[in-house]
Amino acid sequence: MAALTRIQDKIKELFGRDSLDWLSLSYAIDWLVASTFFFLGGFVSHLPPFEREFSPGDPVISHKHHSSQISGTLNGSIALYIPLILAVVVGAMKRSAVGIHHAALALWAGRSLTRFATECLKNRIGRLRPDFLARCKWDAAAKACTGKSVNILDGRRSFPSGHSSTAFAGMTFLSLWLAGQTAAWCFAAPVSGRAATASRLGRFTLALLPLAYAIWVAVSRLEDNRHHKEDVIAGALIGALCSGICYFIYWPNPFSANNFTPERVGQPRVTYGPRESYNERSNGGFELTRLQDDTEHV
Repeated sequence: MAALTRIQDKIKELFGRDSLDWLSLSYAIDWLVASTFFFLGGFVSHLPPFEREFSPGDPVISHKHHSSQISGTLNGSIALYIPLILAVVVGAMKRSAVGIHHAALALWAGRSLTRFATECLKNRIGRLRPDFLARCKWDAAAKACTGKSVNILDGRRSFPSGHSSTAFAGMTFLSLWLAGQTAAWCFAAPVSGRAATASRLGRFTLALLPLAYAIWVAVSRLEDNRHHKEDVIAGALIGALCSGICYFIYWPNPFSANNFTPERVGQPRVTYGPRESYNERSNGGFELTRLQDDTEHV
């Protein structure tokens, strides 16, 4: 407890005395749930997949085996740490502890949910990769695969693409977060100043760049004969959907001009806390104003 108190005091010293007023036990539960999804996904990934029957003459699974253009470890690191580092740097510049926390939690939750959904589908469906026969090393006399068992089992986990879902999970969050910080996707929001940073097209392009990386990863899986086109499409949709849901839990809509007023631009949701505080900070006082208007007309 003493160590935790010292950490809280240090955060308040760096970010301000009221920088931790948003803290709630509910966030600890959110972290626990997200982490549970992540580790459950890891557990499922080590289970043997469904063994689908195949024909040794099937041209769909007879493509050559190539090395990956980007490894799973590197792809996972880029999709997790690049958005996290950017969010931490911007949050530190704004002296916003809640901004750093909400970005980290939304990113981790989206990544974890994506991993769980992807691994469950991979093992349950057991679709064969395009290079499965190269992994299998089919022996016609023995009527069995003679390749390494680890390669054969991995060859049965084509749908959906884990590389694609991971990349889109991280990069969808980053695109949404950048749009929320810059109003890149909300053309009705006012942009002040005439500096280069006020460029509408520049901001729009910046917010789309992460998705360009995710698309490249997905295409590379087709080029490497690791996945069918349906695999990467499904993986991309899973990653984008899971990440988008988790983003909107903790951050406001980047398409709404109401979230780009001077006092609210780039600020996360007050997800948990007193109801009056939530209405005031997240709804811009709309409910109070409506009540006053109704009273005046009685």
